Amino acid sequence: MNDFQKLICFLKIAYHNLTTLHRNLVHDAGWFGNHEQLGKWYGQLSDQLDDLTETGIAMGIAEPSIKDAVLAYSGDMITCEPRELPETLRMTQDIFHRIIDLMQDAEKTVPAAIANKLQEYEYHWNKEANYKIAHAIGSAGRGGPVVEDDDD
Repeated sequence: MNDFQKLICFLKIAYHNLTTLHRNLVHDAGWFGNHEQLGKWYGQLSDQLDDLTETGIAMGIAEPSIKDAVLAYSGDMITCEPRELPETLRMTQDIFHRIIDLMQDAEKTVPAAIANKLQEYEYHWNKEANYKIAHAIGSAGRGGPVVEDDDD
């Protein structure tokens, strides 16, 4: 499996993990907004996964199966249990950082058109992880909103 296929595998696991975090957020004064934001993130991830997978197939890179993804990243799959906002945000931030790292690895082995697309997606996840979530973690314990998502 090449680095691009490893990325696709992890994106499948990351999507599952974000949906799990979305459904299991509890004890949060800003639950409605935070729950909605988690949904936006897994929606964005789903769109990127679909785009990258289809682009890879068009360029002759076989799509790894969900079985491949589970075998490759079983240690990264999270359990379904209630989590409060600070833990949810830290876990989400970790997922985004891992996505960025894997995208950077894959960039080195794919055609320029895919590498450019990966760089765009890296920029997005960097902003979410290192600006929005980083700021939110500081206010998460105070029940403030996680993200103002009108600047995308």
